[in-house]
Amino acid sequence: MKSQFNTLFFLCSLAILMYSCKTECEHAKDVSCYPNHSKPAQIITYEEMADMMDAYEKGAKKELNKYIKKESKGKDSVSTVYNWYKLEDLKQYIAYIERISKEKDIPVTGFRIYPTQYSKKYKKKELRNRNTIIFTPTTTIDGKDDAAFEPLYSTKGKPVGITQYLEKVKAKKVNKASMLNLNFQNGLESSSANRMQPTPPY
Repeated sequence: MKSQFNTLFFLCSLAILMYSCKTECEHAKDVSCYPNHSKPAQIITYEEMADMMDAYEKGAKKELNKYIKKESKGKDSVSTVYNWYKLEDLKQYIAYIERISKEKDIPVTGFRIYPTQYSKKYKKKELRNRNTIIFTPTTTIDGKDDAAFEPLYSTKGKPVGITQYLEKVKAKKVNKASMLNLNFQNGLESSSANRMQPTPPY
């Protein structure tokens, strides 16, 4: 069976591979448009994959299934099997992050992939309580290359971390008057991504 862990690893590797990709390939169709298309160090064996899947199935997934069964009042008993992201959507997201970060003179070092869950009151009922993931761009802050940052609200050469925005939203203390440069029309805009398709629902 497929597992969320396998998906997280695949998406993480995919994001790294596509990090420097241009939105449109300038090469011939039979030639890769990625600057480095050699075998990456992150590739694993099927033995490793099977071990990780088995560990997930026998461990965390059992508890997640119990949770889904409880929250659905017995209507469902299978937690998220995998999350799916279209290749073109991933390419566009990475290109977008590279563009807005370059405008601020901030190098993107990679992406954090946070395991998360849709809330009990999520607007789409079929996604409620399902496991999912969130992509957040990273840069170097205080010597750490995996620091999650917000390119939208950073200034030239000065990245700001995402923590301050998360804390303000969680505490519901976002002061619109003192943060006029932020987009509040549909909530506090971020550069993190989700909007994928978890399975189930099928």
